[in-house]
Amino acid sequence: MSKKKHLFAEDSFFLSRRKFMAVGAAFVAALAIPIGWFSSKLERRNEYIKARSQGLYKDDSLAKKRVSHANPAVEKYYKEFGGEPLGHMSHELLHTHFVDRTKLSS
Repeated sequence: MSKKKHLFAEDSFFLSRRKFMAVGAAFVAALAIPIGWFSSKLERRNEYIKARSQGLYKDDSLAKKRVSHANPAVEKYYKEFGGEPLGHMSHELLHTHFVDRTKLSS
């Protein structure tokens, strides 16, 4: 075996280990701030959706007429004008059609 002594020398990088760790910690903290902000916004949005859903279910449970075909206005529409449910006339009057407006200008 050789009895050579090896000397360890750090690379001449522009940051020492201590400075590198400090910069890395600051970088991670700077990334964590927007992530925390985004997650709080998402949580508030989800709470709003849950509250709205509960309100809609409550309104639905209190309503006397819970289905559209039992609504007197809808029954009157079909008797006087629309024909029959799922018929051709009611389909033409009650359904919307997509029009590509970009092609209208040319």
